[in-house]
Amino acid sequence: MQIKTAVSEMLGIDLPIIGAPMFLVSYPDLVCAVSNAGGIGTMPALNYRTTDELRKGLGEIRARTAKPIGINLILHKEHNPNWMRQFEICLEFKVELLITSLGSPRSIVKEAKAAGAKIFCDVTTLKHANIVAKCGADALIAVAQGAGGHAGAISPFALIPYLKKEIPGLPVVASGAISTGRQMAAALALGADAVYVGTRLIATPEANAYDEYKQMLIDSAPEEIIYSPKISGIPANWLKRSIDKLDPDFKPESGLSVDAKSWKEVWSAGHGVAQIDRITPAAEVVTSMAQEYREIVQGLP
Repeated sequence: MQIKTAVSEMLGIDLPIIGAPMFLVSYPDLVCAVSNAGGIGTMPALNYRTTDELRKGLGEIRARTAKPIGINLILHKEHNPNWMRQFEICLEFKVELLITSLGSPRSIVKEAKAAGAKIFCDVTTLKHANIVAKCGADALIAVAQGAGGHAGAISPFALIPYLKKEIPGLPVVASGAISTGRQMAAALALGADAVYVGTRLIATPEANAYDEYKQMLIDSAPEEIIYSPKISGIPANWLKRSIDKLDPDFKPESGLSVDAKSWKEVWSAGHGVAQIDRITPAAEVVTSMAQEYREIVQGLP
C-alpha cells in the first residue's frame, strides 16, 4: 500500500506517517517497527547519554532495517551541549531525516543537504515557521494544540491551513492528537502532507515505556490531559494521573510542589488518548491507519 504526498515522496517512504521522536520512549525497537511498516520511525539523539551510545543505537537500527529513519536534534547548547557531535554521527550513518527543535537549523542546513538528509522543524507559530523556512527547512512540523509533550496552543484546524497559506510550497506535517486513519484523512484534507504520531505509539509493545504508563494511556480521557509550562519549563501536555501520584494538589499555573523528573516520573501524552483502548503492535498501528485512511477517502462523494 502506498499513499503519495510531498513528504512520502521526499523521504522515499510508502506512507506519510512519521513516528514522533519521544524522549525516553523511542528506541530502535519502535523506530524499526514503524519504518518497516512503511512509515518512518524516529528517535531523539538525547535518548543516549553519550555519542558512543548514539552510534551504537544507530548501528543497531541500520542492521535491522534498510528503510529511511529519522533523528531529533535539540540545537541548543544549554539543553544539549553535544548536538554538533550528534549531528556528525547522523551524517556518518546517513540518517535520512533530521528533526530539529529548540534552535535554528541554519548552521547545519548546507552540510545536511549535501549529505542527502532532509530537515524538518517543529513549529507552533507562524513567526517560528518563517524563521526556519528562511533557514532552508524542507518541511514544517505543525505542533498544534493537543499534541503530547511540548505542544502549541493553536487548533490544528487553524494552524495547518494557516501555515500552508502563509508559507506556500513548503510541506507541512500535522502533529497533535492523531491516532487513527480518520484523523489522518482530516489532517491531509486540511492541507497537511504527512502526520506525526506520538501518543498512540507509546501504547505499543515496542515503546520503551513502563506498563503502568501504557495502561494509563488506555484509562485516561482527553479531559485528564494537563497543559502546563511549569513542569519542563516549556508548555507541554501531561497525564494528570501521573501528576496526581506525585502531587495531588498540583496547579498548572504554579507547578509541582515536589521534586520530580519530567518525562521519567511525570508522563506526557496528548489528546489522542481518546482513541487508545488497547496495546497494539506498532506495525499494526501504522498499517491500520493507512487502511482506514484509504477506506475514508474512497467512501467520499
